Amino acid sequence: MNDQAFPVNDPQAAASQQPPPEGNEEASDGRALPHVGPKAAASQQPPPEGNEEASDGRALPHDLQAEWTRFGAWREQRLGRLATLSKWLRQSDFDPALWQDSLNGLEQRLRQDLVQLAFVAEFSRGKSELINAIFFSDHGQRILPAGAGRTTMCPMELASDPRLPTGLRLLPIETRLDAATLAQWKTRHDAWNDLPFAADDAQGMSTALAHLSDTLAVSLERARELGFHLEDAARAAIVRTSEGLVEVPRWRHALLNVDHPLLAQGLTILDTPGLNALGAEPELTLSLIPAAHAVVFLLGADTGVTRSDLELWTQHVGEAGRLRSFVVLNKIDTLWDPLLGPAAVQAQIERQRESVASILQIPVERVFTISAHKALLARIQHDPELLERSGVPALEAALSQVADRERRELIDSGWRATLLDTLMLLERQFQQQIRQADEQRLELAGLEGKNKHVVRNLVMRIGMERKEFDAGLSKVQALHVVNARQLGKVAELLDVQAALGQLAELRQRIRTAVLKTGVRGVLEATFADVRHRIGEVEAALEENRAMLTGACGQLNTEFAFSVPSPKALKLEGIRLELDSTQQDYLRYLTPARWLRLQNTAHAERLVLSALARLRSLLERGVRDAQHWNRAALAQLDAQVRERKRNLGRRMQSLEQVENAEGELGQRIAQLRKQASEMRHQRAQLRQYFEGAMK
Repeated sequence: MNDQAFPVNDPQAAASQQPPPEGNEEASDGRALPHVGPKAAASQQPPPEGNEEASDGRALPHDLQAEWTRFGAWREQRLGRLATLSKWLRQSDFDPALWQDSLNGLEQRLRQDLVQLAFVAEFSRGKSELINAIFFSDHGQRILPAGAGRTTMCPMELASDPRLPTGLRLLPIETRLDAATLAQWKTRHDAWNDLPFAADDAQGMSTALAHLSDTLAVSLERARELGFHLEDAARAAIVRTSEGLVEVPRWRHALLNVDHPLLAQGLTILDTPGLNALGAEPELTLSLIPAAHAVVFLLGADTGVTRSDLELWTQHVGEAGRLRSFVVLNKIDTLWDPLLGPAAVQAQIERQRESVASILQIPVERVFTISAHKALLARIQHDPELLERSGVPALEAALSQVADRERRELIDSGWRATLLDTLMLLERQFQQQIRQADEQRLELAGLEGKNKHVVRNLVMRIGMERKEFDAGLSKVQALHVVNARQLGKVAELLDVQAALGQLAELRQRIRTAVLKTGVRGVLEATFADVRHRIGEVEAALEENRAMLTGACGQLNTEFAFSVPSPKALKLEGIRLELDSTQQDYLRYLTPARWLRLQNTAHAERLVLSALARLRSLLERGVRDAQHWNRAALAQLDAQVRERKRNLGRRMQSLEQVENAEGELGQRIAQLRKQASEMRHQRAQLRQYFEGAMK
């Protein structure tokens, strides 16, 4: 089957493109993606005079540097305000059960927040050169291997982790014979080949990365065992040797850890090299690419949308990825025609963008025309005119919005709501303490002029009140028991072994079966079962919430508590992700992949990846239920503790009044001062929270 190109009109290049229409697109997970046209993107942040520099002095692309620096500063500011708030709450002796979980969750979300960009393309589309132009041009040379033919032969993840040594780690292709997933291999450090280099050694980095092009000559049978699709050697880009062998990539996966100012701020890059590699690694298509915040899908302006490009787009980028994609038509420098005037070039390039957008069924504003090679050259030679003509700054400006605005919106979506809920709980605690101090003061004021016999009677009455309260605590303890039983039911419903038993059995059958059949049916049944279990969990939690609401209402009446009714917990996010995951797997299991599934290791990896994703969702459901459970009882437990302390303080005050002349007036003054200080502290509480919510 020939890698035939779909028609793309007038393959000429241009340096400028049309601005976007108003309005936003929305991704499958609800995150808004901007309608960003190249001109609009480039004009959003005017470049400052001169090159901006990172903290280590290296020049960075204007738009990416500006946006990422802004986000980094914004995140550090948020973390600082959160740290200030947490420190003040600790020093002010607020009950940790009312605030620690929620604030720690916000901090963890900020610190662990990463933006993942996936670069997806067939071989020879210039993907490595684009990564060079955007991230490594400051080295003054080409870092990733790029050029004619196949260069980067295996998927690679780029990140910056100061805890790990700088260098390249390579996983041998032979590990495909084992069914373990890539996530599992990442924990087996001895299985990787390590190629370290110094952080400032550009040549050493380039030499190490040249190994991404390594190949092995193996027999056809061995190549099939390793998962390579050989039925159409031309489309699969398989090279045959004179000895009748075929060349396959030497490495299965690569991890590059470098000190880079953009990567250090939470950006990770996934570089995927072509249809054959993606087809052999279900985890890439079904886990890593779907996890990306944005997908950069490259085409060649010299080839248009080929058949393998379209297959890569539909089968591996998928519906969800399409909504997060920026399509890049690269190598427009090969189409620059000095015999055409600027207007003619512009008209032809616009028609080409429209044709690509029509074939891939995306808005034309999300199609960018660039020359990665000229962008790299322009940055090395400090040629701003050539850089602008390359079109890469417009793409960077669009990507920067994902890096900055979208991340802020995603974090902000729950930030203020969490802080307001926490503030409400703490203010309730304050209100209760102030009321108790005022009641105790009035109680003591009523003793002025009374004899010690009256004080003794009041001491005895408070002693009886304490005993009655302690007896009433059995209801609270019973509530905890029932609540724990309900939580146990949730854990049982979301038990990994019970919910995923069919998949585990399928994995065992695959190991011995001659024909790998029934995979789709078992996956559909498993997803349906997990969905049913999530519905039962929501019903159980709602039943538990109704029980807690009634019990807390009774305790509020009996003990003058002010415990609020728990909020309902809906697992809608987990259900949506489950639906998206099911669509990914069922879309992957096309008749065209039936032959691949007959490879035992490949089929087993597919099942293992499904097990891993579903296990993650189930465990997340259990964590959400546990967090909801703690939050639902935290206010009740805090008010119980406060009541016990208050009864103890009242008893102590009266005993002091009984045994010491003049103690009564002093204690009344102390309580008046205490209530005043608490009112002042309550005002401070709101100020600290308002500061954190800015």
